[in-house]
Parts: sequence; structure tokens; C-alpha cells
Amino acid sequence: MNYKKYFFLFYLNFVVGQIPFKVGESLQYYAEFNLVRVGEAKLKISEIEKINNIDSYHVTYYAKTKGLADRLFKIRDKIDIWIDKEEFFTHQLIKDINQGNYKNKINVKFDYKKSIATTSNEKVPIDFKARDSFSLFYYLRTIPLKENEIMSFSSFEGKRIVDYKLQIKGKETISTELGNYICTVIRPYQEGKNLFKNQGDIQIWISDDQNRLPVKIQIKMKFGSMTLLLKKVS
Repeated sequence: MNYKKYFFLFYLNFVVGQIPFKVGESLQYYAEFNLVRVGEAKLKISEIEKINNIDSYHVTYYAKTKGLADRLFKIRDKIDIWIDKEEFFTHQLIKDINQGNYKNKINVKFDYKKSIATTSNEKVPIDFKARDSFSLFYYLRTIPLKENEIMSFSSFEGKRIVDYKLQIKGKETISTELGNYICTVIRPYQEGKNLFKNQGDIQIWISDDQNRLPVKIQIKMKFGSMTLLLKKVS
């Protein structure tokens, strides 16, 4: 057990009085491909609901293309995640992916007391608390991030269990329409291979302030890079 991280969570919840986000928070992003703006995305915490009788943040992610990009390759993605209210791991994940002609729906529910993840057609034994990319964003906002630290996590999104690591790389200043943010740079990776099929490196920039915002997310792909850049917080 990492006592420093648990102490930090205790500090945020009971000394400061709150964690860096709450119900109603909405983070809106520009989506760019190779520096060309192609659409927008949003992360919103809508409410607290019970999953397996456990209080969980209901977070929804939306992404869509606009303009010419919408005519060339239409994207309409919606992902719902239920994140543990205390430790910020995933209790349930529902994906509705629509990207051009590609469509995919996934519903995974985790029962940690029984150590089982249930999909529409199977039950998979698990021995970890799952952190998908979205619950990971919120978890990282609640813990201290130390340069050169490496952390290990696991996820399951309906097909296979993925064990991955995070490396804290240092700090960079990111310019947005909301101003400049000094950010901690985080790189998820797998030993010896890409974290995502047919994709390359991913990096996340978390603001180094009391709000701990995911200011920028970048994925290097086969033909370029996809970037989400924060444009509005409400």
C-alpha cells in the first residue's frame, strides 16, 4: 500500500475539504489532428450514483467531428464511466463508438467483492482495481505526482486485460485560450509495445495548481497525432 498517496487523499478530503473536482464539472476540449482543428470533446461529471451499492461519480465523455472533418470521417463517440467516489477506480464502463463505418458498443461492470468483470457475453476473473483512461484522469488529479516516478495499473475494456505503467516526465507550460498552465507531463506505456493497438505514444498534461486539470491529451498515431486541448471549464 502506498501510504503517501492515501495520506494525500485523506488530506484533500478532510483537511482541504474537497478533492479538485465535483459533480457538475464540465471540461470542454478542441480536438486537433496534425494541428488542424477537426472537432470537439467534453468530459462531464453529471451525478453520484450507486454501482453495486457503492457511491460512484458518473462521468460522460463525448467526442464529435465538425465541419469538413465531419463530412470526411464522421465521429460520434459517447463513453459513460462510473468511478469510485473514494479511490477513483472504475466500477462500470459503457462505450458507444461511432467512427466512420466503424461502430462498437461495450458494457463492462466490475464486481470487486467477487473479483469478476462482466460483459454482455462473458465473465472475466480479475485481481485488480481497473483504471481505464478516463478514471485514470480523475485519479491522477487526486495524488501527488513526483518527477521520474513510475506507477503500475491494469484495465479491462471488454476484450483483454491490459497491464500498463505511467511515467512522470517533468513539467511543461501549455498555452490555451484560458491562459498558460504549468503542467506535469505523464506518459502511459506498456513494456516493449504500444499502449493502444495501431497507435503510438500517449501523453497527458495535468495542471500544477489546485484544480489539477487535464489540460492537454495527445496520442501519436500512424499518420500523425491527435490532440485534445482544454478550451472551457464550467
